[in-house]
Amino acid sequence: MNAAAKVINQGTLFNGQLADMHMSKSLYMLIILLVAVLVSALAVVYSTNSYRVTLSKVEQQEQLTHYLQLQWGQLLLEQASLATPARVEELAAEKLQMVLPTSTNTYWLQAQQ
Repeated sequence: MNAAAKVINQGTLFNGQLADMHMSKSLYMLIILLVAVLVSALAVVYSTNSYRVTLSKVEQQEQLTHYLQLQWGQLLLEQASLATPARVEELAAEKLQMVLPTSTNTYWLQAQQ
């Protein structure tokens, strides 16, 4: 074997002595803190993404609300223009052949006392 292979073979990582090593309490705490930091970082990423998705949905609903309010206003204007007395009179004359009564077709009724 060459020199590098001898060093690797004699090292503690490759001859089974790694399992025999005892970790100190400070090393355990360091690993626990590292895992806690990683978990909290992932939680921040998740909550930020969730916030952005929710905000996007809220903005879409606000746009839809604005569009529907605009459409409602236009429909109210259209309804008001369709119900004008002049238009009703014109449609009655054209489609129903109705005419205004003349004085000969008008009768006055008086209440008896």
